[in-house]
Amino acid sequence: MLYQASESFKKNHFEAASFTAKGILNLFPEQIDATIILLKITIKNHDYLQSEKLIKNILFLDEYNKETLLIKLQILEMKELFFEAIDTLDALLVTEPQNIQFQYKKGLNALKSGKIYLAETLLLNCYNNGFYDPFVKLNLGHIYKAKGKSDKAAEFYHEFIQDFPLHSAVGYWSLADLKDYKLKSTDKEAIQSLIHCKTLSSGNRSLLLFTLGRIHEQQEQYEKSFESIHLANQLMANYRPFQADLYSQLINDFISKFIIPPEIQTPNQEFTPIFIVGMPRSGTTLIEQILASHTEVESTDELPYIERIGLELDMMGGYIEKLKNITNEQAQKFAEQYTQQVKQYLPTLAKMVIDKNPNNFVHIGLIKTLFPQAKIINVVRNPLDNALSVYKQFFSNGHNYSYSLKGIELYWKGYLSLMNHWEAVYPKQIYQLSYERLVSDTENEIKRLLDYCQISFEKQCLTFYESDRLVLTPSVSQVKQPITARSIGSWKKYQPYITQHLPVFTELEDKVNLLVGNPSKLD
Repeated sequence: MLYQASESFKKNHFEAASFTAKGILNLFPEQIDATIILLKITIKNHDYLQSEKLIKNILFLDEYNKETLLIKLQILEMKELFFEAIDTLDALLVTEPQNIQFQYKKGLNALKSGKIYLAETLLLNCYNNGFYDPFVKLNLGHIYKAKGKSDKAAEFYHEFIQDFPLHSAVGYWSLADLKDYKLKSTDKEAIQSLIHCKTLSSGNRSLLLFTLGRIHEQQEQYEKSFESIHLANQLMANYRPFQADLYSQLINDFISKFIIPPEIQTPNQEFTPIFIVGMPRSGTTLIEQILASHTEVESTDELPYIERIGLELDMMGGYIEKLKNITNEQAQKFAEQYTQQVKQYLPTLAKMVIDKNPNNFVHIGLIKTLFPQAKIINVVRNPLDNALSVYKQFFSNGHNYSYSLKGIELYWKGYLSLMNHWEAVYPKQIYQLSYERLVSDTENEIKRLLDYCQISFEKQCLTFYESDRLVLTPSVSQVKQPITARSIGSWKKYQPYITQHLPVFTELEDKVNLLVGNPSKLD
């Protein structure tokens, strides 16, 4: 019967295979091979809830069953559950400790979960033992970028480009994204040659144009820089269109339909979360670095967990509707779920824990419902400086609005409208932090920020750039230096090429000043 079930599965006769496998299990409930056939069928049918039950059953009988562990790993990586993926790889490595493919996968999951030193050890072992996958070198470059070692990162990126010319665009953009690294003339020549290759995909051509824009900017050739960046964005917009209507609808629904849910009785929190929100490229990483320098604050990563709770509520019957009517039991479940996920990132439990995800500005109603005592810091930068910084940046995930200035305008309008709404709903509970004011009056602004977080002033918050903390965003090189004013007014270098957008951004700037300029909001 087992042979019959196996043959049916091989021939894609899944219904017959399932029927036969279930018949076997009726007679022999602990027959692992029949259970694995059913497991594979649930994967084919995308029935992951049932898959997880079958995996649990199999591993209860045979905790190191390789086939099942590999299927479990596939599901965990798809769901971006990187910590659990590492545990699964550890189980695989128990029986095959020298399996370099498993070590490589563990290194990748360690990198994605912020375990940089573990990732470095594992990927260097792969590199030194001749494991042939050029992405080992690309990811080692990412590791040394996070460690602030740009020269070493650049060496690995160049090796990746040399070994994997078909994906050299990824390597070149990685070089360009080292903000303190100056690309070489040989890089420029190679990129200009590659851009005109007929077999090059539009996505790779876009990455090369983003890189060329960065090179022209370093050479102070701003017209050529803007031309390259504009072409890069046009190409990327075709691949990743911005769903402007859905975004506008979401913002409008929160403003018109959200009301504060009844007070939820949540258990005492093990830590106070600090949520840093705002536009990307607005200084959120800088604020994270300043706060993480404090002895009572621990930092994590750009966490997706609040967004996922919002998605779960949406799938339950509508995000806003379900949030308005959330039960005490549901809120406690979500708060506990979030707490346990965050604790995975913490070597030690601190009084306060940072969750820096700019996108969370959308979810402030959810945050305040689950964590009434949470601190929320909205970092606001001059709209034009921010818009150009966003427009020049390639984002590997999300931020599809960034591929046109019109899209950035619309996103900014929605962001400001919603932040003004949250300010009205939760008066004086959100810290509206002006990036420009932080630059011009650094010490006093940091002291005010710490006062808001209800923690005492510590001098190392002023010398945050001396911290050995690892940074996983493009801003790594900037937060390893003292605060300077050089990025303020940087949009003016591109002013001749964006004149049609100036009226809208000037209006946005006036609204920003109203949001951050009211002293009562900083009490």
